Amino acid sequence: MIEAVLETWQLHDDLNFFLLERIPEAGMRAVTLLKNGQPSTGRDVAWVFAHLHNVRVSHVPKAFQGSARLFENGATPGKGELAEALRASGRAVADLLEASLERDPRVKNYDRTGIRLLGYLISHESHHRGQIMLALKQSGVRLPDDVRFGLWTAWLQ
Repeated sequence: MIEAVLETWQLHDDLNFFLLERIPEAGMRAVTLLKNGQPSTGRDVAWVFAHLHNVRVSHVPKAFQGSARLFENGATPGKGELAEALRASGRAVADLLEASLERDPRVKNYDRTGIRLLGYLISHESHHRGQIMLALKQSGVRLPDDVRFGLWTAWLQ
């Protein structure tokens, strides 16, 4: 079961990188549009990816002691910085899931089981991938079909 859980997390995490790597640099500043076509005052694509990392960090804080959460200092991280942060937080989540399944099913700072945390993170991050896709589409950044549909077919591989 541990192997299946870790494989599930890895597949999910790979989808984030699949998308991040294929977004053109200009697309990282895309935001969703409001009903009247005006840009929202909300988060751009880069901020959403940083948010994924920050939420992960909130569940595995010991792995990130002394590390700043992204965007907290007002700087906008680039794709390379986002990829590096997401790689680190993805590994930390995998380690936490493995420890949860091997030793103690309850996860500190979550007060639930690792499997439940896995479900939460997959749901949360999938929602934000959809938000990213909408921001790109509304901003006129068209991703190739193999990218748009690849998010749905990669799990078949």
